[in-house]
Amino acid sequence: MKRYLYLGLAKQFVLMVTPIVASSVVASSPSQAASLAFAQEELNFTNFSQSFGIIDRQNQANTNASTFSDDATVLTINQQVQTDFTFTPPQAYTQVGLSLANGQGTSYFGTADTFGGIVGNFDIDAGNLFSFDFTAYLNLGTSIDDSSQENAKAIGDISFLLFDTSYIEPTNISDFVANVLSGKQSINTNPLDYFSLTANINTAGDNDFLTYQNSQNVSLLNELDASNFGGNQETAGALISGSYQRSFDNKTNLTLVAVRKSQVKVAAPEPSTYVGSILFFGLGAIALKAKRKLIRQK
Repeated sequence: MKRYLYLGLAKQFVLMVTPIVASSVVASSPSQAASLAFAQEELNFTNFSQSFGIIDRQNQANTNASTFSDDATVLTINQQVQTDFTFTPPQAYTQVGLSLANGQGTSYFGTADTFGGIVGNFDIDAGNLFSFDFTAYLNLGTSIDDSSQENAKAIGDISFLLFDTSYIEPTNISDFVANVLSGKQSINTNPLDYFSLTANINTAGDNDFLTYQNSQNVSLLNELDASNFGGNQETAGALISGSYQRSFDNKTNLTLVAVRKSQVKVAAPEPSTYVGSILFFGLGAIALKAKRKLIRQK
């Protein structure tokens, strides 16, 4: 876990060289039209003020590569997809080192998806201050040669929510967390606090964005973001570090739900629709719903 010491400088460098990487990969085969999409993400939690009562994790990665013409080739990879934690000291992280889809030729389709989930449960005594530090890193890039025939898409979501689960029976907390992770908007409990970093790049296409938001008990200490939207090569990246602090008047059972998701896709010819992107930002949508409710209450 000592790699946290080097995270800031390393990620700042990656944000600057992303356009160079995208250009060099696509330019490796100049005789054919090519498309590229990639994602890199990491979410770290350190310096918890107390140990985990219960902690769990999920870690998934999937790829799909299909060619529909003799001249087509597709490469899809997920590397360094990891989610882990330690009890001493209490800390946790989830990352994808590189998720990439690269296609060449007349007709092809390729996707690479990753998911990392962390769930921590804490019993906070009345009057005690609960706190932790976090760092969130997201780096997306896309590139195409022919906007009329090719499409490249990269989306990323790094979010965490904190819920008061004092009223939920311990045996039912796992079901509650499952509903949160599935992005169900029907859950009756709004998060006490949240952080969300999301980005979307669609080349060529619309709805490119890079955004982040946080509740009042989440303090952002360092914020670095850069984006380049428009044209045949697009990038979006952010490195954000911060801390969380909150005390409770009564003894409280607190559940932390954190998610890191990435999805990259390349296709030729360009598809008219892409199923999945609408539902991708499930956890961030719950945070946004809570933010809107708080604004209405004010």
